[in-house]
Amino acid sequence: ERPGAGGSGFPAALVTPRLDAGDALIAGLHAQALERARDLYRALPDAVIAEGVLQLEQAPRDTARFDKIAAQDLWPYDAMTRLDAAACAEHLGQAVQSGGLMMRGALALRPSAVLEAWLAGAERLSAAVETLQPEGEGWALLDADGALLIEADAVVLAAGWGTAALAPDLPLAPVAGQADWVEDPTTPPVAWGGYAVPTGEGLLFGATHDRGQVDTLPTEEASARNLVTLSAALPALAAQVETAGPVRTRKAVRATTPDRLPVVGALGRLNLYALTGLGSRGFCVAPLLGEHLAACILNQPSPLQNTAADRLAPGRFPPGSGNPHAASRA
Repeated sequence: ERPGAGGSGFPAALVTPRLDAGDALIAGLHAQALERARDLYRALPDAVIAEGVLQLEQAPRDTARFDKIAAQDLWPYDAMTRLDAAACAEHLGQAVQSGGLMMRGALALRPSAVLEAWLAGAERLSAAVETLQPEGEGWALLDADGALLIEADAVVLAAGWGTAALAPDLPLAPVAGQADWVEDPTTPPVAWGGYAVPTGEGLLFGATHDRGQVDTLPTEEASARNLVTLSAALPALAAQVETAGPVRTRKAVRATTPDRLPVVGALGRLNLYALTGLGSRGFCVAPLLGEHLAACILNQPSPLQNTAADRLAPGRFPPGSGNPHAASRA
């Protein structure tokens, strides 16, 4: 119904990389993506709410894992800094039970400011596309009645979970996520199994991960889970939230893949492409992957290494691995 009506429609978002201590290629991809995203977002008025995101340890194994990530030579100097529990508590202004990893290049972002700036001047057609039909060397986009909406030389499926119905060969899976927000209190951006993010006017916290769910109607039960998740990591902040009110809530559906990596590239048919499967890392990886895809369409050099592009290409999935949820539309 509008740009950003899916997972990009919350009042704030985290721009954080996937922390991978074992796969150097994927870790490097996210380091490159974060640097590119940060530069682009910083150039937009009112887009960046805060810089630096603290990732708290969740399990005993995170101590060694975060040590290894902080030592990776993929990051700019001082971009990843290990903090003990006392330093984390000082940064957040409240007691915590674990150490963490300060990601200085990560951001809290205002999605609406990005969408408004990047879509300025774009010609828009608001309609539900039911069918893609080859038309010469391009495509015809048809609605549910078979009426022509538009003809295009090239089509990019970049509709989040909505991509599943138009590309049933991709093994996408839905994961619904509900988040809540209040006008007060606030905190520096922090993540663990959940997250707490300043919105500029208050605090966004969440989010649920309900696999296989495509319903976007918020529930009180999911809000209660979000508060439990917040209380487990930041009990003092959760107590403030409980007395803040009113609480607003929203639910959207993420598109995920079996290997938890995005899908970007040609779909094997002339001038048809996809950029989807971004999961919870969309605001980090989408800018770089969008530039890669534009380069592919225009036959220009890509900012991605070929090895990274191959890892993310739609063709990495074997034939017949298609989408069991393809008939469900967000």
